Amino acid sequence: MLELLFLLLPVAAFYGYFMGRGTARLNRINRKNKNSRAYLKGVEYLLSDNHEKAVDNFINYLNASDPTFETRLALGNLMRQRGDTEKAIALHEKMAKDESTDEVEQELARLELSRDYINAGVFDRAEEILRALVEIPRQRSEAAVLLTKVYERESDFASAIEVVNRYSNVLGHNLAKPLANYYCELGNQALSRNENKKARDFFEKAIATKSESIRPFLMMAELCAREGKNQDAVKYIKQASSKDRRSGMLCLECLKHCYRNKADPAYRIALEDLLHRTGSASVMCELVRIVAENSGLDDAVSMAGEFLKEHPNLRLFSELLSLRSRTFASADAQDLAQMKSLIDAQVVSSPVYVCTRCGFESSVMFWQCPSCRRWESLGLRKGIDGD
Repeated sequence: MLELLFLLLPVAAFYGYFMGRGTARLNRINRKNKNSRAYLKGVEYLLSDNHEKAVDNFINYLNASDPTFETRLALGNLMRQRGDTEKAIALHEKMAKDESTDEVEQELARLELSRDYINAGVFDRAEEILRALVEIPRQRSEAAVLLTKVYERESDFASAIEVVNRYSNVLGHNLAKPLANYYCELGNQALSRNENKKARDFFEKAIATKSESIRPFLMMAELCAREGKNQDAVKYIKQASSKDRRSGMLCLECLKHCYRNKADPAYRIALEDLLHRTGSASVMCELVRIVAENSGLDDAVSMAGEFLKEHPNLRLFSELLSLRSRTFASADAQDLAQMKSLIDAQVVSSPVYVCTRCGFESSVMFWQCPSCRRWESLGLRKGIDGD
């Protein structure tokens, strides 16, 4: 009997090993299934635009996964996106100092750390990191872009220009539009000090960037109008409107500054040209007013009616009601005035500008979107209550 027990010992050991291995394998499968469910749930939230829950699920997934460099880097980025900037900074700082990782990985961690500091508003720390990274050829392009963002946030546009010009060989045309706006910002500062010559130099440099920016042309138009050079101002307005058909309302404001005397026939010609270039309802409203004052109500009403057939717009419809009320009896004119007030209230309550990148809406023009911080991404809203 004792011999039989000794013979069964190897069988028992093998059975124990097999069962233990099976249990461990089952645990790994269950853990993997749990992680996969967390990942897929994150994707589901992302597709349903529930970004906050998506980020939470991805963080849970990465925390449960094997801690590779890539997953730790992604985890820190998601923490920053969720608003846990302090945790992101702590993680990326640890990764940047981890001697078990290679040099390139430490550089990538420092790049992410600079993003954390920018997000937290600690610009001096971000600048210190990026000033070192920008000297490393393999990190130069991304570090230079981030460095310009630091100077943007600090309104140090001269330093931002220096970075863009110094590293133009790796940045290419990616920062052409921001560069034009940096010059415009410096030009505006010069204008506020009544230094017109300096302002002109900055605006000319902005135009020389050959970007798609319309701002320097409008700034030059404003400067020319201030100096009484109306023909030059109109030339720059034409260039701006040719670059961007959405610029009708902005160009109109510049054009108004050029012609103090609205009865000047040249003003109507300039308005007609701007309307042709932009198709702006705001420009049409101004043109209709000028025609009503100088050529008569009938011509103005006919012009507004024809435009409305092709481009339904509340702003112009309100102007048309105003024109028609002049020819109606007092009772009918009062009804039209009430209708006009309702339409005007709707127009005033509607945002005028919308960011083409992030959807930010505003009644005030910002050359840099306050939400996504993209330069010249705000355009005039089109449609019945837009332009």
